Amino acid sequence: MGRDEQQAFDYLQKNWDLQKPVIEAYNGRLLKEMVDGILASFSTASESVNAAISIQEKVMKEKYFQLRIGIHLGEVVFEKEDVFGDGVNIASRIQSMASPGSIFISEVVAANVSNKRGIHTRFVKVEKLKNVEEPVRIFEILTSGSIPASTETGKLNSRSLKTLQVQ
Repeated sequence: MGRDEQQAFDYLQKNWDLQKPVIEAYNGRLLKEMVDGILASFSTASESVNAAISIQEKVMKEKYFQLRIGIHLGEVVFEKEDVFGDGVNIASRIQSMASPGSIFISEVVAANVSNKRGIHTRFVKVEKLKNVEEPVRIFEILTSGSIPASTETGKLNSRSLKTLQVQ
């Protein structure tokens, strides 16, 4: 925003235009559009993960920006046209640990997709997350274009956006 406001708005619009049809194709529901990201909900963990893989593949092909995606399966609460809850909080914390270009998931999501064809994961670490009582085991979805989690995480480049997904 600071360097080129119009370009920032263009990236946000491209992000929306890219993600919206994929979210819908995987029976997802857009819950919230944030300044630099999207919060979506899916009926199943596998739909969420497959949507995330598809989104990352499209982003890599377009080369406009990079996304960090965090996925958690948990309850959410809708109140006053907003969404809250551990599901959102944990997905957000997981997303912030991911490298640009990667998809991080919680252990509960990993367990739900462990027997799904074409979805491969690897354990990353156990992390104590802010405002979460128990430590969370974090996994990465392995895709052909994913950037390994062993690279520096937590730093966004100037063209990185985020997506949070919850069930």
